[in-house]
Amino acid sequence: MWLLALETTTRDGSVALLEDDRVVAELAGDPSLSHAERLPADFAAVLATAGLAPGDLDLLAVATGPGGFTGLRIGLAAVQGLALALDRPTAGVPSLPALVWAALAADPALPHAGAWLDASRGEVFAAAYARPADGAPAWPLTPLATPSAAVPGETLAAWRSEVPARMPVVGACQPAALAALADAGHPVLAAPARLAGVVGHIAWRMHALGLTVPPHGLMPEYVRRPDVEIDRDRRAAATRQR
Repeated sequence: MWLLALETTTRDGSVALLEDDRVVAELAGDPSLSHAERLPADFAAVLATAGLAPGDLDLLAVATGPGGFTGLRIGLAAVQGLALALDRPTAGVPSLPALVWAALAADPALPHAGAWLDASRGEVFAAAYARPADGAPAWPLTPLATPSAAVPGETLAAWRSEVPARMPVVGACQPAALAALADAGHPVLAAPARLAGVVGHIAWRMHALGLTVPPHGLMPEYVRRPDVEIDRDRRAAATRQR
């Protein structure tokens, strides 16, 4: 089975081509270009590594967030459009459990982990998950803390009653947030350099479990409202106070 996986929730983003559970090619995005500018060429580049055409694909996968709102929407639309044109199934993979899945897959002795992803405004998107009962890094993972968007101190305060002490956390966030994690006793794990391959590995498992969906079934995982809506409401509130 040939699988194309896309991640546009981070600034650089990435795209990967997998044959079953094996990454054949993975390409990081050019940060000087927007996701919309680079995606067609990136799709073509990874397909060319295996001499494939779009019609050779069997499954398309995309990171569904949370993350940058614009990039998230572009990634979902790109995968939905291609999947509709090819009449192929899709798999939507949330970013936070994908980061934790990568950590559990890398360390079979790790029972649980959290993930912090930069959410701008000094906040982090955060969630925590445990390895499934059978011990394998299967899918889906077992939630320990509901995904949230808050400043690091608020996240840590909420976690005190939700997650194990000193639980390792995959840190894909700003240095100040990483320092807050370390000060609270949570070992910080490095995030994967590119997330598209991880999305592909999980999507392959989702396909085996019958968890794929038609293109219109892909849904974004915003966790918090888009920044444009937050800014609009703040301006409206400021106007009312005048």
